[in-house]
Order: sequence, then structure tokens, then C-alpha cells
Amino acid sequence: MAPQSVISTTLQLLRDKLVDNSFLSHPLFRAIEGAGNLIKVSGGLRVEQPVIFGEHSSITQLSSGFEPVSMAVTDPFQSAKFEFCNFTQPIVLNAVEKAANKGDLAVVNILESKMRNVMLGLKKEVSKQVIRGNSSVLTSFQTLNGMTVASSTGWLEAIATNTQQNVVGGLDKATYRSQNWFNNFKDSGGTLSLSHLDELFIQCQIRNPSGAFPDILLMSPNCFAAFQNLQQSFVRYTSTSDRSSLDADMVGSWRGARIYVEPSLGFTAAAPAKAVSAYALSSDQFQLYADTDGFFNVSEMQPVPGTATEAAQVFCRMQLVTGHLASHGVLIDAEA
Repeated sequence: MAPQSVISTTLQLLRDKLVDNSFLSHPLFRAIEGAGNLIKVSGGLRVEQPVIFGEHSSITQLSSGFEPVSMAVTDPFQSAKFEFCNFTQPIVLNAVEKAANKGDLAVVNILESKMRNVMLGLKKEVSKQVIRGNSSVLTSFQTLNGMTVASSTGWLEAIATNTQQNVVGGLDKATYRSQNWFNNFKDSGGTLSLSHLDELFIQCQIRNPSGAFPDILLMSPNCFAAFQNLQQSFVRYTSTSDRSSLDADMVGSWRGARIYVEPSLGFTAAAPAKAVSAYALSSDQFQLYADTDGFFNVSEMQPVPGTATEAAQVFCRMQLVTGHLASHGVLIDAEA
């Protein structure tokens, strides 16, 4: 009997559109690329993010002009170190599929469909790790979820700034929290209010070196529904084209931030045990670094020895990097 892939895509009369039911929408990459935060580099073992903590020298007030000037200096420079995460996934095509999937009856390209499936699977796993930090395979990829019982490398914690304890880029929040090496958070207490978003945005904005508000807002589906219910009465469209002119990749905006619905959000954190409803990110204070040969790069198809198959590898080499935590924030318990 022919392989299932051949039966499904070649021998029967099918619609010309293949529908992959395996995936949810994961807007993380669209948000990053839309903000211009994808940086491609060639080679290197890791990304070192220069960070300044404290003052280089002290101020001396002059009255007569003859006062001694303090020449005491300190070295304020530190480096947050982010190791690249390397991973790959194969695309395999067997001889029967290759022979049968051609000509007029090949209504769906098996190789192209498998490639799309692998690409989506890789992006789904990266999004899972970045948003929730619970990938079983991409454990060295940075995550925004720092809401764990024990100290971790997750960026965002939903506790008071003076108790945050995670280590990000090798730099301990407990050591450098007085220099804004912490994140902001807001607990909505079970019910979202627009003032909660504003409060979170303001706390991020006043600590951002550029003075900018967060411009990426990832929301859980329930949080976005609550947000829509609150703000819809304040929205006025002069024409239907105004609404349709929103970018296809986002569903709205707030205070200049593009809103993306992230289905992986809404999960219950470990500490505190509340729903994680939204991440507010400042695009000028984080980047996704990727190797020029490691951003979903597909190798040539090569025969697999001892089998009637050919395989290609999709190779990724990338990492999420930040140099300023206080310009980012997390909103919890805002699902209604």
C-alpha cells in the first residue's frame, strides 16, 4: 500500500489547499520583525550586551572655583552574556513520495508542505520557550517567564522589585536592582482596568533611557477580550477603512503599543500562582540575534545512507537579548 502522504496528496481528488491543523497562531516572530528587532550576525560564540550600572564619577559644586575636585572614579561597565541556542529539525522525503508526487495528480507539493510544517513547528517551540519557558528541548533559549519558585534566568517576575532574584545574562537582580536591573509588574486582582495598563506603561516609561512607552503588548485571549470590552466605547472609526488599515499581524494598539494576541499567555505562573495575562515590551531595549546562516536556514536534500530517503536540515542559531529590564513589564491576573 502507498504511504499515507501519497494517498493524502496525490491519488485522490483534493482541494488545492492543504490545511495544517497542528498549529495555533504565534505572533512573537511577527512582533519582533515588525519592530525591527531581528539582528543577523555572522559567527560568534555568544552575544555580550554592554550594560552601565551606576555613575562613572561624582559631581563637585564650585563656589570660588578653587575647591578641590573629586577625581574618584568607578568603572560602571558590565556585560550581560547570552549564549546562542543552536537547534535543528530534519525534513525527510522518501523515494515513493518523490516518485508519486509529480505530474498533474500531484495537487499538493509534499516537500513544500513538510517544510512548512517543520518551520511552523520550530517557531511554535521557540514561542513556547520565550513565553512560558517550558520547552523540553530549547532549554538554553531565553524566556520572559521568570515567575518561578526558585531563582531562574527568566526576565520578568511578578513580585516587588526589592525581592526579585533572577539572574539575567549572568547579572543578578539582587546585586544590581538599585540600578534598574529589575522588571515592572501589575497585579489586576482578577479584573482588568485600563488604568492597570497605564500604570504598568508609566512605570516602564519613566525608567526607559529613551523615555519611551512599551511598544509591543502581548496579551492572552481572555485579557484581550476584557480589554476590548473596556475600551470599545472609546473607539470611533470615521470609516470602515480605518479599521481594516490595522496591520494584518496585530489586532489593535494602546498608547502607541501594538497589541498581539498570544495564545500561550494566560497560563498560571508558579510564583505567584496567578494567570500571566500580558507582557509589555520596549522594542528599543531587546533584540533577537540570529546567525546569518542560522535563521531557519534549510540545507540541500541529501540521501540518507541505508534508506530510500533524502533529508534536509533546518538549522537555527539565535538568542533573545536585553540590556535593560526595567523598561519591560508583566501584567498578571487580568483574565476578566
